[in-house]
Amino acid sequence: MIQLSPEQEERARRLHASSFFFDFFPAGEPMLLSPSEEAVMHDALGRGIPSGGAIALIKEQRTRDLAADPAASERMRRMWERTGVNAVTCTLGGLDSRFEPMYLLMRDIARWSRRFQVADYLTHCLTAGDLERTVESGKVGVWFNLQDTNWIDPGLENLDVLYNFGVRMIQLTYNSRSLVGDGCTERVQSGLSHLGVAVVKRMNELGIVVDVSHCGEQTTFDAIEVSERPIAFSHTGCRALYDHPRSKTDDQLRALAERDGYVGIYVVPFFLSDDPNPGLDVMLDHLDHAASIVGIQRVGIGTDWGSWTADLPEPLQAGIHAEFARRGFREEHGMKMGGSLGELDSYLNCVQITRGLVSRGYSDDEIRGILGRNYLDLVRRVTG
Repeated sequence: MIQLSPEQEERARRLHASSFFFDFFPAGEPMLLSPSEEAVMHDALGRGIPSGGAIALIKEQRTRDLAADPAASERMRRMWERTGVNAVTCTLGGLDSRFEPMYLLMRDIARWSRRFQVADYLTHCLTAGDLERTVESGKVGVWFNLQDTNWIDPGLENLDVLYNFGVRMIQLTYNSRSLVGDGCTERVQSGLSHLGVAVVKRMNELGIVVDVSHCGEQTTFDAIEVSERPIAFSHTGCRALYDHPRSKTDDQLRALAERDGYVGIYVVPFFLSDDPNPGLDVMLDHLDHAASIVGIQRVGIGTDWGSWTADLPEPLQAGIHAEFARRGFREEHGMKMGGSLGELDSYLNCVQITRGLVSRGYSDDEIRGILGRNYLDLVRRVTG
């Protein structure tokens, strides 16, 4: 448990309220459900719809509620205010295995387009300036990302389509092998394919952040070498502290630093420690270690908060666990549902991260960088 003096508590609250806070948050919004959303969930599961499909229907219901009921918007606005988070990169596509990847992407883009129309607390961000202005506007910025390239076409036309729809960060692979390269849980670790090299180069031309958080070791090194612009480990940890395939080695961190890249540290318990109930200090240890290698100006927050957490309703957890297994997480990877890092037991409690940074002795300027300014600087380096 993080213990602060009264002066430190005041400083943490002030920094959390006044800083630009950016997070890698796949769901894009808190999953705490309203009664109407719970009813949709139970109806979907009762009809045999898998958990990933049920989540999509819950999100559709939330959009309808936001359009019809001002109280629904006020409920969501209050939740976001409590988090203190100003902008998130949300993952398009979801976990609904019934449909093809490109259809899932278009479905999510359509839903978010409607959401921006009916939810006045949200704004779609396309530039670093858009992200930064969320602090002044009081809105929550949404930054579109993808966590796989399983939708890619040989001519790369889909990259341009997705850029035109507002996608600004793309992870080259998820856990498994694709036409682009190898993911981190593949048995054999090869690097980028010729198509993968072409994808990286086109992303550079468009100004899309190249993300390799789930990529295998050689694919990670290849992307750093091939990319003409800095890349991101947007949500990862340090393998030197805990040997898990989802984390990056010191050699990978050093290579990233040499090309002026960025690393965001996640809060996923079973990626950070073999302790089933670790505290937030475990995540802070990984952040300290990453900063010691890449430099304090290149580290940030990438909680990866989402479908593994206690925020996900219990009826959905078994189905989502099975979906993650289908996507490359095996039993030896320690995947567990319903976890947390001690005092960080809900996304609404993100102030605990700022409290933890204060406890580690970081300066105000360093904390502001970690909470979000460092990611803004990466976007500016990528987009020019």
